[in-house]
Amino acid sequence: MKKALKVTFLYIGTAIGAGFSSGKELALFFGASSALNVALSSVFMSLLCLLFLLAGKHNLIPKGKAVGAMIFFSAGISLVSMLAGSEFVLRSMTGVPMLGLVMALCGGAIVTLGIERIKTANSVLVPLIVLSIAMIFLKLDPQPSSAPFSFWKPLVYSGLDVLLGGVIIADEGEKLTHGEIFLSCGLICVCLFCMLFMLQTVVLADGAASSMPVLSMAERFRLKPICGVLIAAAIFTTLVSSLKIVADKICQLFSVIKPLRTFSADKIRALIIFGTLLVAYPISFVGFDAVVNTMYPVMSYSGIILTSLVALKMLVFISKRLATALKKNRRPKRIDKNLRQHSSFSSVPARQDPAADLCISDA
Repeated sequence: MKKALKVTFLYIGTAIGAGFSSGKELALFFGASSALNVALSSVFMSLLCLLFLLAGKHNLIPKGKAVGAMIFFSAGISLVSMLAGSEFVLRSMTGVPMLGLVMALCGGAIVTLGIERIKTANSVLVPLIVLSIAMIFLKLDPQPSSAPFSFWKPLVYSGLDVLLGGVIIADEGEKLTHGEIFLSCGLICVCLFCMLFMLQTVVLADGAASSMPVLSMAERFRLKPICGVLIAAAIFTTLVSSLKIVADKICQLFSVIKPLRTFSADKIRALIIFGTLLVAYPISFVGFDAVVNTMYPVMSYSGIILTSLVALKMLVFISKRLATALKKNRRPKRIDKNLRQHSSFSSVPARQDPAADLCISDA
């Protein structure tokens, strides 16, 4: 149970970045869609998590150059958007510029310490983030919506969040039993269902007009300081996951290129991590809205492509397993058949030599 909870918080902490926790993603992808319709995305997302955990357990995550480039690009977009989002939230709360840089440096320190520190941070921050969303939701009067069911929008949205989250939790699949994997996905589904339902209700109440609907509604209910801090926490959890993926891909690249092979060593991993932040932070000045509106749809379709590749490898793997099992089941039957035939031949009495019969009769 403990392992399943850690994986659940690790995935949710990766998924609920600036776009998710602020409600901006939902406003972009769903608009005025029903909150229940949006919450159905949790089913797709949990199924995709199941796929990535099983693929990670059996070492089926695609590792080609094109796939690596796609993951690197998407993680880079997420990192830049988290840096831009942190700057937006912290400046709106304090009026002090450049506080996003402080968050970036803290994120770099966590990533340098390793994945276990990321899990610990998520285990503390994710429940607090859920609580902050619930505080605003409980002050609203949800209105029933007649929006029709949409299969495509929840599927596309699940592709956005599963790309980075799936890559992060895939490595954890090797450490889990099949039972723990299914339990993790069930917990992810329940948590995301509740969060998405509450978030979309907040977005609808805001009218999807703000850059960060949750922060706007929190200000209306005089909860801005609390929710601002917790949105910043959500940004931080995704920032560290995105930064880890980008740094890992850079280390892999260095290990392939012979002149740069020395730089992929663990000794200079911290230098790679903080060097990545040094490049990404100035890019984040393009603004949170610009990154989300233009690049998040690209991330979504990249997630769908990667998921399709993982699903294809999983189908091939299952087919081979089934074929092997069928061969094993058939082999004993053939052996038994041969044994029966052999025993039937041996039970027939040996034919006597006619010459021997004659000798007996002469005697």
